[in-house]
Amino acid sequence: MNYSEALSFTFQDKDWLKKTAIGGFCLFIAVFSGILFFIGFFAIGYYLAVLRNVIHGEEKILPEWDNNWGKFFADGLMGAIIMLINFLVIGGLGAIVIVGLATSSDLADYEMVLGIVFTAIGMAIGLIVTTNLCFVQFAKTNDFAAAFRISEIADLLKNDLGNFLTIVIFVSILNAILFLAGLGIFSPFTNFWGYLIQAHLFGQYARRVRTAAPVIQSA
Repeated sequence: MNYSEALSFTFQDKDWLKKTAIGGFCLFIAVFSGILFFIGFFAIGYYLAVLRNVIHGEEKILPEWDNNWGKFFADGLMGAIIMLINFLVIGGLGAIVIVGLATSSDLADYEMVLGIVFTAIGMAIGLIVTTNLCFVQFAKTNDFAAAFRISEIADLLKNDLGNFLTIVIFVSILNAILFLAGLGIFSPFTNFWGYLIQAHLFGQYARRVRTAAPVIQSA
């Protein structure tokens, strides 16, 4: 995995500042306006476009915003639905565990608190893992159903699990740092840049796994 390339690729585009600022502004509106949350779909769609470009080895990774707003919104809507489904599944399982911990009479208070904290952390990591696996599948195929094909998702993981987990840890730390660097109010802008790095890394992973997949020769 080329982490230095992922960290620097945005700056190789002469319009990188404008492109990342537009995405950050979409996130800013979605986060702080409430009723206009759907504006964030454009940022999700852009993320998927970058992911797709890396997977397919496109020379120009950052797409233009001009004339692509409709595509970004449509992809972003699909991406938001994927995120919601993953949140409902992971959140539902996590809620069951947390309720069980909170109502258990066999646990000391500190054990209950630690259990809830670790469950919450596990949920956050689980969402990153499952959502990006689904995003990779959708970006590769442009097929919404492919995002939830368990056998194909399992193949993505089993071929290079170590690198995948390394990416998850790296982007989790990076986005936490960028959130703090943005001081809350500017975090949609700093974190959008982090999401582009994240898209590049997961795109590299998907391309690496696809290239490393064994070729089945016909008899």
